[in-house]
Amino acid sequence: MSLSASFNTFKSEYSSATTRNVAHQRPPVTSSKPTPTPTPRASTPSTGQDLKRKRADPLENVPFSQPADTGSGREVMTQVVYAIEYLKSKERPVGFSDIWNYLSIPQDQQQHKLVLRKALIAHPKVEHEPIGLEGQPSFRFRPVHNVRSGEELKGYLQRQPTAQGISVKELKDGWPTALAELEALERQGELLVTRNKKDNVPKMVWPNDPSLATHVDEDFQTHWQKTKLPANPSDMRTELEKAGLTPTSQIKESAKVLGAREKKRRINRKAGRTTNQHMAGILKDYSNTKR
Repeated sequence: MSLSASFNTFKSEYSSATTRNVAHQRPPVTSSKPTPTPTPRASTPSTGQDLKRKRADPLENVPFSQPADTGSGREVMTQVVYAIEYLKSKERPVGFSDIWNYLSIPQDQQQHKLVLRKALIAHPKVEHEPIGLEGQPSFRFRPVHNVRSGEELKGYLQRQPTAQGISVKELKDGWPTALAELEALERQGELLVTRNKKDNVPKMVWPNDPSLATHVDEDFQTHWQKTKLPANPSDMRTELEKAGLTPTSQIKESAKVLGAREKKRRINRKAGRTTNQHMAGILKDYSNTKR
């Protein structure tokens, strides 16, 4: 069979096979139900409450509960701060009834009276005595240093194991009239006081013994004040040398250390050129290529 006859036979067979496949093709499935149309959502912005509710939804079934936050705890703690400021202004023990009357607690918070009392008893800045005031409980402010008068300060300074001074700011914490009494003790020579340069306010205090003060005659003080020092440093040095004194500005000659050996320079005494003679049979000699 020739090539053209074979090609014609292939075309006829391909055409008949295509006709058979189209006849047996599955018809398309049609549905009588209408296609649902998506409904557009409203473009209302979500509020913060909706977001909070969505976040809180997973916790609705958690098997535990918490008491409602009424804010009473915060209010009691605020009253404690006011009560401590009141005690700080007093230099004597105060009963709880005085503190309660000073705070003027509203009638709807009278149930917090016991909570306030317990908070003051446990506070580190409050001294509590169960029978301190005529057999009744008393409260008093606790300062950094238990000092509230000049006599207590002198005794407190004498009991200190070191000579470290005490800050006036810390003394004023429980002693409102500290500045006036410190200045009086300083004039009497019983305290040593350092002051700020800016406002001359006392800064630190140390104990002082007036019996250790040395009396200097007025004649010596007058002679000392009349003695004038030379204005020129070179003149001062000359006067000191005339008096047989060594001035501190004198240049000191550095003493030479005897017997110190000088570090000698190392000399390479090996003559000739260093080569790799032991590898003459392995390495190639390029010495003849040098310029």
